[in-house]
Amino acid sequence: MVAGEPVVASLGIAAVITAIAAITVKSIAIELLLWGILSVCLIIVLRGMVPKQSLDLSPDAEATVSEVITKGGIGLVMYEGSLWKARCQISDIVITPGEVVQVVARQGLTLIVMPTRFLEEPSDR
Repeated sequence: MVAGEPVVASLGIAAVITAIAAITVKSIAIELLLWGILSVCLIIVLRGMVPKQSLDLSPDAEATVSEVITKGGIGLVMYEGSLWKARCQISDIVITPGEVVQVVARQGLTLIVMPTRFLEEPSDR
């Protein structure tokens, strides 16, 4: 019942409710029917409550560097209100704290970023 997976948790919760109902209901067939109906209903409800993880990054995803990203190393950035590990896509530059970077990809729990200074279009003078 304490499992984080909605299907397993639903089965456990339905079993507890059925056990409480078994105090008054003496027919095993009715108890099994009650458990089955409760399990299906709880699975539908709990699966709808689990947020879907989006692997896609929005095209305008920007982050602010919180801890220096060294050459070929990993630093920290503030992205969507949370601190994330980040690595620069260009391995031979250093990105200092306070710089705004563009999030271009994600590898596991590490964001791949590009400094916005490289993404700006050159102006004609």
